[in-house]
Amino acid sequence: MFAYLGEGDPPPFPGYDCFVAPDAYTFAFKGLWECNWLQGVEGGIDPSHVSFLHRFVGEDPRSVYGQQFSEVVEGTDKKLSQLVADDHRPDIEVEDAEHGLRVYALRQLTGTVRHVRITNLVFPNAFVVPFGNSKAFCQWHVPIDDENHYWYMILYDFAAETDKDLLLAQRLAEVSLPDYRPLRNRRNDWGFDAAEQRDLTYTGMGLDINVHDQWAVESMGRIQDRTVERLGVSDRAVTANRRLLLRSIEAFEAGRPLPGRPVDAASARALTGPAAVDTVTPADGWERAWRDRERDLRAGSPWAGTRDA
Repeated sequence: MFAYLGEGDPPPFPGYDCFVAPDAYTFAFKGLWECNWLQGVEGGIDPSHVSFLHRFVGEDPRSVYGQQFSEVVEGTDKKLSQLVADDHRPDIEVEDAEHGLRVYALRQLTGTVRHVRITNLVFPNAFVVPFGNSKAFCQWHVPIDDENHYWYMILYDFAAETDKDLLLAQRLAEVSLPDYRPLRNRRNDWGFDAAEQRDLTYTGMGLDINVHDQWAVESMGRIQDRTVERLGVSDRAVTANRRLLLRSIEAFEAGRPLPGRPVDAASARALTGPAAVDTVTPADGWERAWRDRERDLRAGSPWAGTRDA
C-alpha cells in the first residue's frame, strides 16, 4: 500500500515492472533496520559493496532458490559471489535517468569479455537491482523516524512464477513478528561468528545477504556522521545521489518539478523498467550488448513480452 503526502492530487503510478508484473510472478516482503533511511538507500545503490559484504572465503555452499548471489552468471561458469570477489574494483559509471540514476559496474573478465551489472536509483528512496539471470527487485527505504526505517521489497521474475511459500518461509525464518525485526541485529553483533569468518564468509554473519547489508548501514550509527567522510571513486553512485537530493530540495523550494515524478498518465506510462541487468558482453560494444540482453529477456517473458508488444 502506498500513501501520497504531498499537496493536491497524487501523481499517477509509473509503469515500473514491479507494479505491472502479474501477481504470480512477484513476491513482496519488508524488514526493519535501525538506522536513518538514507543509509539504507546508499548501501543499495553502491555497486562495490557486493565484492566484500557478500564475499566467500571458501566455496559458496548455497543452492537455495531466491538467493541473489548464488546463481551462475550467464555466459560464465562462476556464481556471482565468486565473480565479484575475484574482481573487487569494478569501473563504475553513473548517468542521469528519468527514474533517477542508472549505475554501471563494469568488470573486465578477459581481453575480449566484460561483466556488466546495472542497478538503478529510483529517486528518492528506492532502487532496482538484478536478482540472478531472470529476476529483479525494487526496494523502498521508508523512514519511521530519523533513526529507524522499514525496507519494502517487490521481487519479480521475468521467466517463471515465484514460489511464494518458499520465499516467505525463508524470510520469516530471519525475523521476529510483528515488527519484522531481524533476529541478527546490533544487540547480538549481527550473529558474528569468528570461525565462520575464517572459513566461509567475509562478514562471518551467515548466508543471508540482507544481514550483510543491514550490518553495513546500521554499524555506521543510527545517523551516520557524514562530516568525517572521504568519498572516492568507488562512491560515485553515492555522491551522484547526494547531488540529486540537493538539486531536488532546491527545485522543491522554488516550486519546480521534481525528478522522477510523473505529471500525467502519459509520462507515468513512459517510466518503465528500470532495466536491471547482470550479464556478460563483448568488451567492445557493451553499451549495445546489455540492451540486447535486456530486450531478449523481456521478449521471452510470459508477461513483459506481451506488455512491450
